[in-house]
Amino acid sequence: MWLFAVGFFVHLIFFCSVFDIYFRTPLIHGMTPQSHSLPPAARRVVLLVADGLRADVFFDYSNNTTRAPYLRSIIENNGTWGVSHTRVPTESRPGHVAIIAGLYEDPSAIAKGWKENPVEFDSVFNESRHTWCWGSPDILPMFAAGAERDHIEAFMYKAEEEDFASSDASRLDKWVFQNVESFFMKASKDKTVQDMLHEDRIVFFLHLLGLDTNGHAHKPHSKEYMKNIETVDAGIQKIVEIFENFYADHQTAYIFTSDHGMTDWGSHGAGDPSETETPIIAWGAGVAMPKDPSEFKEKMMYDARVERWGLTHVRRHDLHQADVAPLMASILGIPIPVNNVGKLHVEYLATSDEYKSEALFANARQMLAQYQQKRTQKEEETLPIFYWPFTILTPDKELEFLATIRNYLQTAQFDAANSDSQRLISVTQQGMDYYHNYDRLVLSVHIALGFLGWIFLIVCHLLKDHSAVLRMAGGTIEGRRVWRSSFLMALVLVVWGITNLTRLLGQHHPWQHYLYLMTPVGLWALVHQSCAPLRVAWLLLCSFNMVWEVAIRILFVFVGIEILVMAFFLRPMLSVGLLCVGLWPVIMYTMQGTVERSMRLVWIGACVLLASFTYMPVVGREAYYPMVEVAGLLAFMLGCIGIYWCGGEGGGHRHIPGVMYLQGLMVVCTVYLVHSTASSLSRKEGLPFANQWAAWILLVLSLLLPLLGSQNMMGRLLSVSTSLFCPFLLLSIRHEGFFYIALTIAMYLWLILEFYLAENNVQIAMLKFATWCSEARLEKERVLEWSDVRRAYFFLFFIVLAFFGTGNIASINSFDPTFVYCFVTVFSPFLMGSLLLYKIIIPFLLVTCFFHAICSLIKVPTRALFYVFLVMSDFMAVHFFFLIKTEGSWLDIGTSLSHYIISMATTLFLILLLFIAKFLTTFQIGKASTEGECVLPRVSVGRPHRD
Repeated sequence: MWLFAVGFFVHLIFFCSVFDIYFRTPLIHGMTPQSHSLPPAARRVVLLVADGLRADVFFDYSNNTTRAPYLRSIIENNGTWGVSHTRVPTESRPGHVAIIAGLYEDPSAIAKGWKENPVEFDSVFNESRHTWCWGSPDILPMFAAGAERDHIEAFMYKAEEEDFASSDASRLDKWVFQNVESFFMKASKDKTVQDMLHEDRIVFFLHLLGLDTNGHAHKPHSKEYMKNIETVDAGIQKIVEIFENFYADHQTAYIFTSDHGMTDWGSHGAGDPSETETPIIAWGAGVAMPKDPSEFKEKMMYDARVERWGLTHVRRHDLHQADVAPLMASILGIPIPVNNVGKLHVEYLATSDEYKSEALFANARQMLAQYQQKRTQKEEETLPIFYWPFTILTPDKELEFLATIRNYLQTAQFDAANSDSQRLISVTQQGMDYYHNYDRLVLSVHIALGFLGWIFLIVCHLLKDHSAVLRMAGGTIEGRRVWRSSFLMALVLVVWGITNLTRLLGQHHPWQHYLYLMTPVGLWALVHQSCAPLRVAWLLLCSFNMVWEVAIRILFVFVGIEILVMAFFLRPMLSVGLLCVGLWPVIMYTMQGTVERSMRLVWIGACVLLASFTYMPVVGREAYYPMVEVAGLLAFMLGCIGIYWCGGEGGGHRHIPGVMYLQGLMVVCTVYLVHSTASSLSRKEGLPFANQWAAWILLVLSLLLPLLGSQNMMGRLLSVSTSLFCPFLLLSIRHEGFFYIALTIAMYLWLILEFYLAENNVQIAMLKFATWCSEARLEKERVLEWSDVRRAYFFLFFIVLAFFGTGNIASINSFDPTFVYCFVTVFSPFLMGSLLLYKIIIPFLLVTCFFHAICSLIKVPTRALFYVFLVMSDFMAVHFFFLIKTEGSWLDIGTSLSHYIISMATTLFLILLLFIAKFLTTFQIGKASTEGECVLPRVSVGRPHRD
């Protein structure tokens, strides 16, 4: 148990370390806000964010027609336009934080969801005099509640209004437009509000959620999505008229953009261009008018889409999403948010050259203040002898930069001032990155050493307790190198004391850094204490001339692991693995008889069938419910065949309790629910209340009914696979049901083959009588064999196949509510996310239940196999750890991070999965089974021939 506890704790450290090493929060505090003293370009800014709007769909001008005539007229006649490039993850919270605060949140803060600020950061709203917001209750509170003073007022509709099954999701946008109009109508009669509205430094924020809702429900190329764009365009035109009529001073600036885009299949979260490219249009007071591209010496970057958009005659100015915040602050003349990492694009400003230069200089000073704070923080954390400063921007060079820019401003050399300000911004960004990643190399090396130490510790434990090494060595591996182990443990304590002493002397590193630094020391101390079996195993291999044989076997294991690693990046690589798995009984065993050869062909056929799914489109791009219904009916027929096989011809119907027939009825009800719900949603009548309740009841029953079954092994596995199929089908939208059926068939065949080959070719029909072993009566575990290593690899392989079989879920944060429409249609991110996670776990549970059955049936040492699985999984995790990227394509960054998280999460939750599988397969409600131990009459456990 101590090894289980240490393993769980160590893997938890490894899992959390990636966020501290690669994705630490960029937020620091203590900076002084920076601004310029010139009169502002505008008295107020109206920020309009169309949630989930794609740039290519919005700008599309096919057949010389546009869905947004008003905004297109702004582009051509009144404002400046471009494409705003977002970052992964392309979700609502980080997108709005980047737009309004100018910073990109770290993944740990994004995991907090749509709640109020989990961390404090400055924003344009905070720096404004007053801010009024209208829109979604999922977005507005995070900015309203985070204000330093009570000057932000938010108007929100009820969360229940965000219904993906609604007949018209654009009503959310209409609600915003109508409430803005009514607000100004009331304000004209309220002297207090009117006085507040006529002050300067005012921000209005309109969050328009209809496009995101329609995109999820109907996809971005649907008529509902297109109609919603027309609604937004008409609503913005009306809003502009309201503002201009109310103020009549031409001192209002407008910025229209989006927080993220959306894929063709209605999801977002990853780094596809359809998700990371959003439109931005700015017009009004202080904003530049359209310009002809021929006026500029430098040419625009060629983009064929601009020709399709019909905008080659208007200069395009792209920017990053975080650049919007300094643009708004500069227009209003307020301090740029202190945590901003965006750069001001002066080409968006229609002001004097002096104003542009002063605004850009304020942006440079704000970035420099962050750099200085990061440098000071690192100097305080690190002892002088270990400190390596960023030499490109020293304090002397900072003063030189500032003095030069101020001199240019005083002598009206604005182009030179702008050039130096941009250079200063670039250098400070490099410096902030340098200090932000200052400890990355040291921590990465320690975590990698920790991984290797843990792997060697597991190998030593396997050789000592689960192999024949101890028996062959005559029990002489204990008591060696005691004094060295004691010395090393003393060294651990000394190192620990030194790290704490340096912390008291001035080090102020986060406490978890000390944990990361000490973990490999402790693990390698345990390895040193336990490494005697490793040395004895080497001596035995040399004495029996088996070094090359074992090396080749280990090489095959590494090749198999590498196939799984490559499958994370290229799904068809799983087909290569399935081909090898399918040929396993052909290569390793010689089967005699027609039945045996037929069984081998069926196994190969099942592997080929599973391999075909890796070439199918990713599930989620388009719903097609008839496939779901056909899969349900096919599962029902196969279940009937399974009941007949388990209960007929001597098996006895005592193994098939009435609950099995109830589960068959549940499958039929599930098919009807899917059909009924899909029909109702297609008619835009919403989710029927009765269907919703029935789906939740089936979900609960699917977990309880297997516990009412008998202890017969095949009958219980049939019950579990049928029960898990019902919620899986309710959460399916295309061919996932067929994949589940194919995976279940493969698992049954794997169980049969393992039983047949391990039991010296006994009759397969004997499996009807197999029952779950009673733990109290189990014989002592046998030692680990090479065939057990192969079984552990098969388990890991099928776990990965279960994850990637119906799609590359590397971007697990991609959100598509279509899957959960049978349970809920009202936007509830945590409930919907939990259901999607349960769908992912269901195939895991299926594979784990059959693996547990194999271990029980042929007396495989389960704990030893668990350790072998850990070694394989950890080698995958180490591989992904060094592949993590923080620069380059945001698709690559998001993918590499998610791969590591997936591999680590698989390892962390394996214990839980095994426990749940054991509970589902062996626990029985009511009177305990009297079947007793797992007995097969007149059958003795054999050993594999050549595996």
